[in-house]
Amino acid sequence: MRKNILAFINILLLACLYVTVQDAQATTFTFSNPAPITINDNASATPYPSTITLGSFGALDVNVIVTGLTHGFPEDIGILLVGPGGQKVVLMNNTGGINPITVPINITFDDQAATSVPNPIFGTLASGTYKPTNLAPACPGNSFNPPAPACPYGTSLSAFNGNSPAGVWSLYVEDFAAGDSGLINGGWTLLVTTPEPASLLLLGLGLFTMTAWLRRREQ
Repeated sequence: MRKNILAFINILLLACLYVTVQDAQATTFTFSNPAPITINDNASATPYPSTITLGSFGALDVNVIVTGLTHGFPEDIGILLVGPGGQKVVLMNNTGGINPITVPINITFDDQAATSVPNPIFGTLASGTYKPTNLAPACPGNSFNPPAPACPYGTSLSAFNGNSPAGVWSLYVEDFAAGDSGLINGGWTLLVTTPEPASLLLLGLGLFTMTAWLRRREQ
């Protein structure tokens, strides 16, 4: 009888663990530095870099929001994100169009976005969610000023996936040509998605403990 119970618990445990994997959930945390970033003409922004410091937890996915962007010539803008582990990804560079952004816009950078950052000849860059986009000339033509790390740079936020986000995140903003300037009046935000164990995982651990106890009783 006890062997039948043990076999049943083993089957239930396997089913529970399977459903746990299928039902695993994730939680997205928001971390912001709302201080304005002044985009100086043909120079590094102020501050340079703007930073956010995070604690220790796992990261499945990282997205970035730039809030309140205006600029006289968006193609001049370069934005580089550097993670605590030294990963370096260009969010936008040499794209965004040639027409002034006079009404502040918000841009979310997300690998899963449908399109890259537009580079319109007519019209103005609008708020939206875009893939990181780097249309600048090949390295070394698109290197950011020190203390930003030198190129080459990544072009996908997946560079941060699976790594601990603990430490200082740095956003380097630079204007790469003379004649125009701009502002990010609402700063920037990190969206960090982290794994969260489903409640069934606790049940699975309980069943595992019970199975081990019954096995011990049979010995």
